[in-house]
Amino acid sequence: GVLLQARAALAGEDYPRVSRLLARAASVAPDSPELIAMRAQFEQARREHARALVARADAALQAHAPQLAQQLAAQARLMDSTLPELANYAARLRDTRLYDGHRPGQVFADNFIDRAGSAPTMVVIPAGTFMMGSHPGRPGFRSDQAPAHTVTFSKGFALARSEISVAQFRAFVRATGYVTDAERDGGAMVYDELSGRMRMDPSANWRDGYNGQPAPGDLPVINISWSDAEAYCDWLSKATGKDYRLPSEAEYEYAERGGTTTPYWWGHGSPKQRVENLAGSLDRSPKGRRWDNSFRNYGDGYWGPAPVRSFLPNPYGLFDIDGNVSEWTEDCWHDNYVRAPDNGSAWVNPGCQNRVVRGGSWASTPDQALSAWRMDVPADLRSARIGFRVMRSL
Repeated sequence: GVLLQARAALAGEDYPRVSRLLARAASVAPDSPELIAMRAQFEQARREHARALVARADAALQAHAPQLAQQLAAQARLMDSTLPELANYAARLRDTRLYDGHRPGQVFADNFIDRAGSAPTMVVIPAGTFMMGSHPGRPGFRSDQAPAHTVTFSKGFALARSEISVAQFRAFVRATGYVTDAERDGGAMVYDELSGRMRMDPSANWRDGYNGQPAPGDLPVINISWSDAEAYCDWLSKATGKDYRLPSEAEYEYAERGGTTTPYWWGHGSPKQRVENLAGSLDRSPKGRRWDNSFRNYGDGYWGPAPVRSFLPNPYGLFDIDGNVSEWTEDCWHDNYVRAPDNGSAWVNPGCQNRVVRGGSWASTPDQALSAWRMDVPADLRSARIGFRVMRSL
């Protein structure tokens, strides 16, 4: 009878027909043990089929076929809208749209395509909105930090967890034969212990530290120009097949703040823990020098850059984002934020000579370490206080 027809329809996975036949059977004998058993079998089969559809939807997402994934998920939802896997799928769909399948806070490293090795370790920065810049009356305010304005990132992005190291830059030079601006044009600005000031060293280049002496591989690379940093990003893009570049100024401040709205990502005033390599009143140079303008009662143990990742990460998992060395960004310099982009993109004018440097360094005063602080720097400057990290589009 009707139940035999329902069983045949179930074997053929004709679930709408099964549902209609069971309704007919229920109108005749609603308490039939055979009907109850058949209904349980039907519900189990329908749920398993819905799970299989969600699994296929997940596979479609992995294969970058979002339209097919949506169709499969819609079919699964019609069969069993209470399936827990559907909620998980929705989260994965969101991550695919916003983060190319990654998750906020996820750490990863892209492998090179045609050689051994990998790109720097990256962390996924969440999509979101923040207030960029500062207001008159706030600590350390300067007119170039205004007007404060809302910036929205409709998609997430990835940022290197730490500054590019000497060893990482060396791998680039060995792979490409690249010659830096310091090597071509005659040196870099290094720290002079005798005078306590920066001076031009005609022989200093990326291989050297803040004092012009050879640098260990775990120190952040310094003495490089904006073009040198761009060349490294271009190489990474070719080596991995992914889109690497310098972060925009907005991306940098958003990531540096890490969701905070305080003057520094660690809060107000001098840090209570060793969070960054900054100018602290307790720091001493090799010859006993002290900083004239520093964070009171703070010492990080270094005069000059520290090995990358020597201190605590900020809330987004970034090391040295406001200390150790300041960092090149993609943007051209503008005297204020009037007409600045509100979508997080870099503000670039063709042929600009000056770029924006962000984040504090080992010699930064409290004002220079503010999350809103920005500096106007000639793109060809090579300095013992400036390095970089890379951004990857998702």
